[in-house]
Amino acid sequence: MNKEQLKIKLAVGDRFYPLFVTPAQEEGFRIAAKRINEMIKNFEQNYALQDKQDALAMCAIVLAQECAELRLIANSDVANAKEKLEGLCKLMDMMI
Repeated sequence: MNKEQLKIKLAVGDRFYPLFVTPAQEEGFRIAAKRINEMIKNFEQNYALQDKQDALAMCAIVLAQECAELRLIANSDVANAKEKLEGLCKLMDMMI
């Protein structure tokens, strides 16, 4: 652990996990742990799960899907921005 890192302990699914994080990362990790715990509770209330591992697996699936969707959106936004910039460059070339 370097001096810029904090040691935090996150509770996820009735277990505690120690982590070393930077101060800038701490809030994000705490928000993520809270969201996972809320998702676990929701899955346990709405589905007949055998154990916490099933709820954690469902959390992983949902979060991975959200991440993949955000990547697709970001890639599409980059492609659209690139297309618009190329169009602007062509217009500027015609004006010169």
